[in-house]
Order: sequence, then structure tokens, then C-alpha cells
Amino acid sequence: MKTNIQGLVKSLDLKQTQGMMPLFEAISNAMDAIAEAGRGLNAGNIDIHLIRRTDLGSKSDELPLINSVIVMDDGVGFTDENLKSFEEAYTQAKVKLGGKGVGRFTYLKVFNQIQIESNFQDSAGCITSRKFSFSIDNEVGDVINNPATAGTKTGTMVSLAELDSSYVAAWPRDAHAVAQRVVSHFLIRFAGRSAPEVLLHDSGIAPINLLTLFNETVLPSIQAVDFSVGEHHFHLQVLRQKGSRDAHEISYCARAREVFQVTLKKLLPELPQTFLETDNTHYTLKVLVTGEYLDSHASTIRTEILFNPDSEDLVTDESLITRKELDTEITKTLRTLLVEDLRITNQEKMDSIEHFIATDAPEYRVLLSNQYREMIEREVPAGATGDKLDEALLRIKRKIEDQIRAEGSEIKALVDSDSFDHYEAKMNEHIARINDMGKSQLASYVAHRRSILDLLDISLKKSRVDEKYRLEEVLHNMLFPMRQTSKDVFFEQQNLWVIDERLCYHTILTSDKKVNSIAGLENTHGKEPDILAFFYDKPTGVREPEDGSGAVVIIEFKRPGRDNYSSDPAQQVLDHFVAIEDGKVKDVDGRIVNPSNIRYYGYFIADLTPTLKKQMRFNYQQSVDGEGYFKTLPGGNGYVEIISYDKLLRDAQRRNRVLFEKLGLHKR
Repeated sequence: MKTNIQGLVKSLDLKQTQGMMPLFEAISNAMDAIAEAGRGLNAGNIDIHLIRRTDLGSKSDELPLINSVIVMDDGVGFTDENLKSFEEAYTQAKVKLGGKGVGRFTYLKVFNQIQIESNFQDSAGCITSRKFSFSIDNEVGDVINNPATAGTKTGTMVSLAELDSSYVAAWPRDAHAVAQRVVSHFLIRFAGRSAPEVLLHDSGIAPINLLTLFNETVLPSIQAVDFSVGEHHFHLQVLRQKGSRDAHEISYCARAREVFQVTLKKLLPELPQTFLETDNTHYTLKVLVTGEYLDSHASTIRTEILFNPDSEDLVTDESLITRKELDTEITKTLRTLLVEDLRITNQEKMDSIEHFIATDAPEYRVLLSNQYREMIEREVPAGATGDKLDEALLRIKRKIEDQIRAEGSEIKALVDSDSFDHYEAKMNEHIARINDMGKSQLASYVAHRRSILDLLDISLKKSRVDEKYRLEEVLHNMLFPMRQTSKDVFFEQQNLWVIDERLCYHTILTSDKKVNSIAGLENTHGKEPDILAFFYDKPTGVREPEDGSGAVVIIEFKRPGRDNYSSDPAQQVLDHFVAIEDGKVKDVDGRIVNPSNIRYYGYFIADLTPTLKKQMRFNYQQSVDGEGYFKTLPGGNGYVEIISYDKLLRDAQRRNRVLFEKLGLHKR
């Protein structure tokens, strides 16, 4: 049975970003050949030569792209046995070393020409030179064997030429970057001092010694620890790369080689961009994870690990673990190992959070409790400020609230199954957490009020220096969005408390809607008051007579600075009242409401300019502070109040002052 090499190569799932895999495979094979020679890995040598394109169109200050690479070793060479296994797809020759038998086919996936030259010792003890090509069409072809010249040593040279254009982007132009990639891929070997000397050559620079590069970039202290996931045992190493500002990374490895890597911040969002040594040297973390599970479940070309899907709906091999299970244990293990690394970072983070909460977000003050510190340190990204910090704290707050709700359900289940003392202790602890969150929500609402009043203050100042600034519209939307109803708007968007706290408890409220378009008021007129609020059947907060049928509130805003009033402008509020009283108002159940039991309250918000004061002079009673007017409706069933913008803001600030002071928001 012959193997279809073309089909095999085509089926290899090698992403464009994994275009350096043939180089890693060639180096790995070279290390195996050195080990097979019996002198020990540390006694061997590997040379890597980069060959660049001769592209006349490239910029003078830009390195030409890499086109070919040559890997040379002084290992055992291509003996007859090694050549036979090379010719066999899925060979079992290196199964004990973790070989899958298809790694060399990545050569054909990425490069268009492969030539191999090797010197080996034959059965007679003589050194023989062997040369052959490797291609999709001819597989192993043009094999030429010749006696080697005297003094020739064993070894192999693999030439990978004409890099395919689809994989060019995976190769860095800079030789040092290529060297760093190789070190990163074989980091376990370099960390374990089980690698030969590897030199990388490029024109115009001195050879780069990869072991020296490792020693210069990785701090001496390498932490290692074992952990388990179910019945599977894993080994974790933490290396610290000196002078590096690259991202923290974690590598999942199989048979002493990296299979894939991910950004470590996916597991530990609290990591800073870099760490700082006592000598002010920056360093980043490189984490290596190994284990028998990874060795036995790596894909054929070592680019993926087989895990059980996280979805419980999929039935798979029970011997598999999920990626989430592994990452959870890795995260727990790392947080234990990195306590000292994160100590300064966490303190700086907490100082920043405390300042943010004290000055901008008191609603999160409960999160500064010691019981939540670990969660804060773990889940708030290092360096987060402003909106990003606010989003992180909000996520934590919601997570705690979810936990509290879950605890409440669990405690209810203890009533019949647990001792009273244990139940009482659990309940007391639960109530304390509920109270903490309640304080947080109250603080959030109070802080919201402070922000609204600050915005109103700024808007008033702006309206007095910019005649085009439309404070009337701004204020309207600030208190209640225009052309909306209370069915369309969340409670937090309704800021009618600025005018009167009682207005928050309406049954239904409309903004810039025709009166006769509202259910129950079809027989009234088609005019549009700025804000119209109803307290049908439940006049809570406005008045509470035993036989009360409800209340109606009309609010009108006028352009600041307007000074051309020729008649009582509040008459439009009274016209609305008359239309409603004559319109056979119906309640929420469709029954006619007795108009004599409806109370009417009007608010007219405007600047008290001379012409407005003139209209008010003999028709309204002036308020004690001189910043408003009011009059009671005939029959005593309501009143109309004219309020200046300044009085509106000042009164709201006074009503809320004690709340702001208790929360530390009064002086800002």
C-alpha cells in the first residue's frame, strides 16, 4: 500500500502563522540525530543559516525577506535505517521520543525545494556521503551514495529552499527575532540544559549563540511545580525573561517542544505589562506546561492538543480533560507561585482603585473590604483607569450580587435540614453581605444625583455665555427624555427629583406627547405639554386622601433669558388642567374618574426676567426667597408654581446635601 504524499501534505493543517514549523522540525531532528550519536546532546552542534532573497525592489533600509534556511548538525547522519524510516510516512522509528512520523512533511508544505546531504558510518565502519532530494512528486528521489573523503565526520545538512509566498509573513526579517523564536520553541531544552550548542548565521552579523541568548534573557531563578487534573499529572515552569517588553506567554508543550502558546493575560488578567526587578530591569513571564497528557494528545505535527469539548452536549472520550479544567489548575498554581511578583503591582493597583472610588465612584466602596481584595487583585487588569476600571469594578460587583442571590437560595434550603445555630450563622453572614451591596447601590444612586446637579450647574453657566446654547432642551432631556413615556425609560433615566421628589412615583408619565393620545384622556385636546405625569388611583407621594382618585402634574420649560412675556405664560398649564377636567378622564381600568377628586399640580420653569415678573405681580404670591411664584387653584384642588432655574438647582442641592456629605461628595 503506497502513501499519497500529495494528499498527506495537503491535509496537514498548518496555519499561515505557523510557517516556521519546518525549521523547528529540522532542528528537532538534528537534536535526535546528535542524541543517537551517543556523545550526549551537550556535546553536539547545530548551525542554522538564513538565506535571503535577492530582491532589487526592496527598500535600502529594509532587510530582504528570508527565502531559504539550512540546518546542519554533527549527529549520526542518514544511515540506511534512518533513510528507510524517512521514506515511510507515519514511521514508528521515533515513537519512543514522541515522534509522529509526519513532521518532515511540513518541509513540503512550506518550502518548494528540499535537498538533504548527510555523512554516516556504514556497517563496515566507513563514512559514506549520501545526497537526495525530497519532493511531493518524486518523494525521496535521486539518492546518490559516495565514499566520503578522509577525515569526514558524520552529520546532516537539510536545505529548505524557496519559501512559499503564503507562509512568508510567519518569518521575521530580523535574525535575532528568528533566534528568539527558536529559543522560545525549545525553551524546555534550554532551561533543562539538554540542548546542543546552536548557532544562527546571517550575512552581515556575527553568529548568534542561542544558548547564550537564553542565558542573557532568562533570569537565573526558574520556579517549577507539579499539579494534577483528575488522574493526569502536569509540570509547570515559570521563567523570567530579562529586558523583555514582550507579552507574557504560556506555552503548552509536548515531548520537550512547544505545541502552541497563548497570552498569559487570558489566564491572569491582573498581570502588569511588564515586571520590574530591584535593579529596574524589566522582565516578562514565560510559562511552560508539560505532562504525559500533552505528550500523548498532541496533533501529528504538534500544532494542537486534543481536549474534551467544554460543551456537555457532546459525548466524547471520558479519558480526555477539557482545556478549561487544565487552565483553571494552571491559574491557581501560578497565583501561588507569583505572589511576590504581584505584590508591588497589586498594591499599586489597590492604591489606584481606592483613589478612583474616593473621587469618582463611591458606589464601589464596599469592594474595598478585605473579603473582596483577592477578587479585586485577580480580576482588575493592571493599569486599568477611567472607563476600563469602572467596567472591571462593575463586573465584580455584579458577580458578588449573583453570588449573594445563590447564597440566599442555599440558605433557604437549610431551614429544614440544618441546625438552628448553623442556619442563624449563615443567615447573619448573608444579611451582612446584602447590607454591603445595598449600601453600594445607594451610593451609586447618590453619586448619580450629584452628577446630574453638576451637569445642570454647568449647563446654566454655559447658557449665560452662549445665547445659542439650548438649556431648555438640555434640561428637559436631563430630567426626562423628550418624546418618551415612563414605559420606555428606565427609572435611572428619570430625574424628576430635581423638581420634586414626589414626582418619581408616578403611575405613568409622558414627554412631548399629545394629551389626547394618552389612554384615558382621549376626550381632551391635542396639545403637547413638556412633561405630563399621572398618579391614577395611587396618589402616593403627592397626597394620600382616603377617597382620592389621583393627581395630574404638568411641567413646562421656557427658554432661559426669555423676556418678552405679554400675558401669563402659566396659563398654558391651566389650559391643560381644564381640558383634562372636562375630558371625562378614565382610570387604568377604563372607569370614569370623578374630576372633583383629581388634584392638579403645575410647574413652570423659567428665568424670572422683568416681563415675566410683571405678569406674576398681581396674579401670584411671591416665594420668600424671591426666586419663584405660586398660587392655589380655585377650590383648593391644586396649585401652580413658577420656579427660576437658579432656585431649581439650589433647592435640589440643598435637599441632597446631607446625602452628598455622608458620601464625601459635597466638596468637589
